[in-house]
Amino acid sequence: MSMTTALSGLIAAQQDISTTSHNIANVGTNAFRKSRAEFQDDYYTTPMDSFRTVVGSGTHMSRVAVQFEQGNFVATGQTLDMAIQGAGFFAVSPQLDLQGKPTEIQYTRNGAFSLDASGQIADSAGRPLMTWPVAQDGSMLDSNTSALSPVQIPLTRGEFTATTDMTLDLNFPVDDAMLNNQDAVPPTNAFDPDDSTTYAFSTPVPVMDGNGESVEARAYFIKTKSPDPLDDTTVYEMRMTVDGLEVPSANAPATETITFDTLGRVTATSGTMEFGDGAVEYTIDPSASSLSEDPFAVMAANHNGENPIGLSNLEVDQMGVIWANYGSDERIALARVAVANFSNPQGLRQTGNASFEAAAESGEPMHTAPGEDGLGQLQSGMLERSNVDLTEELVNLITAQRNYQANAKAMETSSSLMQTIMNIRN
Repeated sequence: MSMTTALSGLIAAQQDISTTSHNIANVGTNAFRKSRAEFQDDYYTTPMDSFRTVVGSGTHMSRVAVQFEQGNFVATGQTLDMAIQGAGFFAVSPQLDLQGKPTEIQYTRNGAFSLDASGQIADSAGRPLMTWPVAQDGSMLDSNTSALSPVQIPLTRGEFTATTDMTLDLNFPVDDAMLNNQDAVPPTNAFDPDDSTTYAFSTPVPVMDGNGESVEARAYFIKTKSPDPLDDTTVYEMRMTVDGLEVPSANAPATETITFDTLGRVTATSGTMEFGDGAVEYTIDPSASSLSEDPFAVMAANHNGENPIGLSNLEVDQMGVIWANYGSDERIALARVAVANFSNPQGLRQTGNASFEAAAESGEPMHTAPGEDGLGQLQSGMLERSNVDLTEELVNLITAQRNYQANAKAMETSSSLMQTIMNIRN
């Protein structure tokens, strides 16, 4: 029996060394939870044995107990790096069904998340983070476990909108000597965009098609009348080209006249310019323009075409609400991070990758949100490190090594005794 007793001690010491070595190997693993090998002594008796004289039969490992003390936090500056300040686990799913719902959920303290190729928040193993649906103010809409799902981060917001209206704020010179190459008022020849003597000024104007692509459009301005003794108004005519071609309107060149009074104010516009680009029609309004002694200038050129607004940045607040900022003034709540806790975390089944699964001993997961039901709040831009104390583990390793050596010595002594008995027979 002494040989088997010593052997059980050797096995136990080896298991202790293996557990400690595993802890040391993962000292740099985010949110890793160290383990402790726990042992029980063995006693084997029969009804005829006296408990006063029974000698123990060695030891065996009863369990490997995971230690859930919180590790230290380290700042990363990355918004989607998250740490739970207190109790709780992130919920991640290694597999989703066709509706995007989790078929299996695992739990981890490792909050190193990022956007994957599909726009979901996922960890380094590709497991999407589970979240709750929220209203615009970030409040949860549904707290049933069936509502858990990944969050899709839209990289843009809005749709492409083609230009339909343009407003031009221009300044025209009153002096005919400032008409660039226009040869006369009105010009001698008919308007030709390739002949600069037939117009005074030109400027590109903003036009966008339904695909968000800029269209090459240009406005041309022709001075057709200067003030005279009978009529002190000044008149400019506007023409338009799109992609180098003059835009027709009702089978005739599209024109619009702008009339100014002696104070330089627009008193009338006529022939509102409407022209088609495929199925889209554009209307140009130059009524905000002015006439002065200054050179021609474009003060403003606005249009109602829009591109989708790109994602500026993400924010995750302490309560786990994920906010998306688009442009400079649009902030939208997308989801709220789901966290979970267990009545007996020690009963969780380890799955690797600093993760766990629910088991019978752990109890059913209680899914909620950060800061709710006694669980910790989130710290965005932080990661939790391993809770392994390297100094403590090295001491444990030395202790386990001494135990191994002592049990090996006990086995050697037992072997020597058996050899002595064998020699007596001889």
